[in-house]
Amino acid sequence: MELVLRGVDVDGPLVSAIRYTQPDGRDRVLLVPVIQSQFGPPASLVRLPGFGDDTAWTAAVPSSVALDTAWDAATVADSVRAALNEATRDAWRQLRELVDDDVRSVIDGALR
Repeated sequence: MELVLRGVDVDGPLVSAIRYTQPDGRDRVLLVPVIQSQFGPPASLVRLPGFGDDTAWTAAVPSSVALDTAWDAATVADSVRAALNEATRDAWRQLRELVDDDVRSVIDGALR
């Protein structure tokens, strides 16, 4: 999935939550950070495990990140590992500077 922000000036990373239901019926949430790119609109590319042609999904409006943002560690790790290109991994690297030490540690571990 490619998440593209059009008509938005991005000063720092924004994050959107993508929610979908896997074929086995389990709900899944992945966080997708987006940063301004050198060329074109801000965009990120991610793999959505278990996503199929008939999968129902929603995407939250991207929002900025605060130090006190509460995210589940497993969701963060899965989300970082879902990044398919360097621009998306760069967005995670920038985002790690804005979160608390626990989330930063999860991001660092998943980027390795």
